[in-house]
Amino acid sequence: MKSALSVALLALLALALPSLGAQEEVERVKIELKSGEAVEGVLKDVSDSGVTLVGNDGVPLFLKWAYTRGDKHFELRKRATNYKSLSSIVKLADFCHDFALDRKEAEALTAALQLAPGDEDLRKRLDALPKFSDLKTPDRPGPDIVKPEPKPEPQPEPEPEPKPEPASGRKPVLKIECTDPDAVASLAKEMENLGYKISSGKDYDVLVRLELNLTLVKNPKWMGAELYAIYDGTCEFQALEKAAKTPFESKSVEVKNVRSNKDKAEAKRMTIDELMVKIRGELDKALKKRG
Repeated sequence: MKSALSVALLALLALALPSLGAQEEVERVKIELKSGEAVEGVLKDVSDSGVTLVGNDGVPLFLKWAYTRGDKHFELRKRATNYKSLSSIVKLADFCHDFALDRKEAEALTAALQLAPGDEDLRKRLDALPKFSDLKTPDRPGPDIVKPEPKPEPQPEPEPEPKPEPASGRKPVLKIECTDPDAVASLAKEMENLGYKISSGKDYDVLVRLELNLTLVKNPKWMGAELYAIYDGTCEFQALEKAAKTPFESKSVEVKNVRSNKDKAEAKRMTIDELMVKIRGELDKALKKRG
């Protein structure tokens, strides 16, 4: 009788032990701060903006990378990088730049150029770093072949309204319109980085209209918490002279499978940022052709 009972108890313990072991599978990390202090806890989340730890009291603590010794925690920061997302890789390069990690920044920029070999801004940024002979950048893409459009039959048209010619060497002032304010802010930042001024009033030269379409592909949840999110996205831009009714340039770009391991809000923001990086290059080319 006792023997049978002992066997039953051992069987129950054997079933319980795996679940107990699984609960103990946690990662403890120690984050060094710029202040000279260190914070230790269980790793809960890593993102491009910071790291979240859970202390012994069970309370989550979010630490921005800017407050940390980022040069000590590159491998941890790297976990938050999606190497299929241009914007995600560029943010890793920004992190490396902030903490003077020249080699790591060069590696990140080289990876970014694999996705966008025609991005001259990335190439200039890489050229400013020390040279690492083992890092090979992809060749620049060849020029786009544009088929000439057939000339329309001449028709009498009213005299066009004269447009103010921009001063020599001056870039046009842009006004950006979109139903999504995040898209406006993202493209404004990209164009300002290229030296363009952005206006929200009537003092502009070129109006840029954006039509944004985002599709949430996957967003699984477990016990109410989001596991990850994946978005596809397209965006069409139209560039119009002030008071004009037809655009002098119109193009559409797309991105696919932009993933965030945090939540759908971050995935949406990453998708918009990646679309605006592509819009930036096309819009800049159109504005330069405009003269």
